[in-house]
Parts: sequence; C-alpha cells; structure tokens
Amino acid sequence: MESVNLSLQDARRIAIRAQRLAGPRPPATAEGLMEIARSIRVIQIDSIAVAGAPTQYLVPFSRLGPYDRAILDRLVFVDRRLFHYVAHAASLVLTEDFPIFATTMRPYSKRTDKWALRAAEWMEANARLRQQVLNAIRRRGPLRSRDLEDTATEHWQSSGWTAGRNVNQMLERLWVEGEITVVGRDGNQRLWDLANRWFPAWTPRERLSAKARSDRAVELSLKALGVATERQVYEHFTRWAYDDLKGSLQRLVDRSDVLPATMGGRRGFYLHRDHVDHKGAPWGGRTVLLSPFDNLIADRKRTKLLFDFDFGIEIYVPAAKRKRGYYVLPILSGDRLIGSADVRFDRSARRLVVDRLLFEEGFGMTAAVQRAIDELETFVSADGTEAASTKSPPAQLPSR
Repeated sequence: MESVNLSLQDARRIAIRAQRLAGPRPPATAEGLMEIARSIRVIQIDSIAVAGAPTQYLVPFSRLGPYDRAILDRLVFVDRRLFHYVAHAASLVLTEDFPIFATTMRPYSKRTDKWALRAAEWMEANARLRQQVLNAIRRRGPLRSRDLEDTATEHWQSSGWTAGRNVNQMLERLWVEGEITVVGRDGNQRLWDLANRWFPAWTPRERLSAKARSDRAVELSLKALGVATERQVYEHFTRWAYDDLKGSLQRLVDRSDVLPATMGGRRGFYLHRDHVDHKGAPWGGRTVLLSPFDNLIADRKRTKLLFDFDFGIEIYVPAAKRKRGYYVLPILSGDRLIGSADVRFDRSARRLVVDRLLFEEGFGMTAAVQRAIDELETFVSADGTEAASTKSPPAQLPSR
C-alpha cells in the first residue's frame, strides 16, 4: 500500500484534531464529556491540584471549556460509564472498553515480568493481609486504606514513599488484578469495593483473544493519536500491554483501517483512516491551557518531534534549577505549543495566580492567551465544584 505523505504541520493538526483540541467544542454536558472520552479513550489521574483541580478534571476542561466537575464524578461513580484502571498510567477509562482491560486483570503469579514476580512473592508472603482486606471490604465496604488494619508479615520494600505502606500496596495490587476497584473518594482517600459487585450489569464481558484484544487496543490508540509511529502507539492507551503490536498494525493496514505514512520525509508512521481526509476538513484551532499530563503531550519525545517543545514535570526539581516552573500548563495556540504558564490556585482568595509565563521564540502574550487563563480561573474557582470533585455520591463511609 502506498504511503500517505504528511508535512509536519499536517501531522500536528491531525494529532490536535484527534485529541478534540480543534474545531467546535462539544457541549459541557455528560454526553459532551462522553464524546470527549470516546475520542481520547483515556484520562490520566493525578492527585496534584495546584492549579485548582487535578488533571482528570483539567483534561476535559481543555476540550469543553468550563464545566461542572460533578458531571465527571457522576459518570464515574454513579452512572459507572468510566472506571479507574491502569492505562498509560492510573487513569479513567471507558466501561465499554472493559474487555480490553479484563485481559490484564490477572494474578501477578501468572505473569512473567520481573516486577510481577516481585509483587507475587510479596502477596504470597502476606496472604493473611490479602484475605483480611478482601473480607473486610466484602463485609463493610466501600472502605478507605486507613479503615484497614496492617497485618503484613513482610513489609513492602521501596526506596520511595511507598516503603512500608503495606495496606496501600495490597489495595493497589488487588486493583490491578481486578479483585477490587475505586468506587468513590473521601477527600484524597480512595474508596474501594469488590469489582464483581460494583461494575454495572451492562458491562461488556466478551472474552477477547490475544490477537483481537491487541488489534482493538492498537486501533483505538492510533485513532486517539491520529498519526503515530509504532513506538508512540506502544507508549499510549494500554502502555506496555500490546500482545502483538507489529502484527496488529499490519492487520489494520491490510484492512485499510490504518495507512502507512511519512512525516516530513520520515518513514515509519501510521495514519488512522478517520484522518485521511484531513486536508478537506476546516481548521478551527483554539488557544487553551493543557494539563501537564494531557494526552497530547504525555509522550515527551513525540511532543518534541511534533511541536519542537521541550517540557517535563519539574515538581521534584529544586526551585533554582527549574526551567519553566513548579506546576506548568503548556499553552496550545492553533497548531503550536507557544509557551507555558506556571500557575497555582489561591484557595483563600479563590483566584488563579500565574507565577510565570514563558513563551517560545517568536511568540508572546495575546488576548487569546489571556482568555484561556481567564477560562481556567472561571473553571477552578466555580462555587461548589471543589466539594463535588472530592465527595462521591454513592459511597458511604464506614461507621467510626
């Protein structure tokens, strides 16, 4: 099959359109948010809320504009159309995609990678804690980690902050195995319940073969990226969990669902069929602030390739060595990343503080950038949304 020749600008615009960051905004409603979720397929979760909202709320904001955060909470914890699981990181994913993720919901003891073997050995050594956690959730759930007693006989070893956090580690491992799931939040505390009684009856339960699962995941990843290399597909959506990436790409090409492409003369790219007619589509670029974990820029190497934009998380970098700032939101304007805004939300004054604006060479402050900053302030300072984002309606706390 003949390759599609793309310019660098073509590739940027295809990627931006695929991520729903150009063209008319969907309505700021539940269905508009679901439209976004089906396009981008995965919304990363992070607890940092320096900008006034954690990233799982900022990602839809960049696409919808200001919206009621309670809508997302209802979709996850009441309607259960989205759920928490590991994608390219801890994320919100579509319940309709459950068969894709179900294949990775298996005991660590049945995996072969080094990390899984370590986790399996630790879980086996702490079989009593494992059973105690499951029994307590079965009887009393949903529960927070602090509601559970630590009876580990072998402490979790780590050089980081997870060292010795045995209950949290057991909950995380049981979550990955598919035994439990996140069903609500109490502030920053997750509430856990048994997965088999939380997922709705309509959850698709078809068992996919390894090939079918790989084909479906690869196509959805590439559709969300628009255009990408094999490695970029591998890094996205179900990172590290593609059973037959090369085979899937070839089968998708053979079916004409995907076309081989070059970008600026570089070979090795793949273009999803939904974006073949990109030249004929009107370009409606926007100016928006992006979460540092936004799907468009989550792959830093791809961001550098497409946008010539160097960017990294600098929260753990000493202040004197930071290039852009503590919590930086890149600024997308049209088909370029033109700079970054180091922001923080002053909760007492309920206003957004921009500590630093840094623009790329040839770009500067515009009315559109100011509107994007004002929109973010409107979103994070809206009355009632802070409580809605942390308290989940269906979950009940255990009696103290």
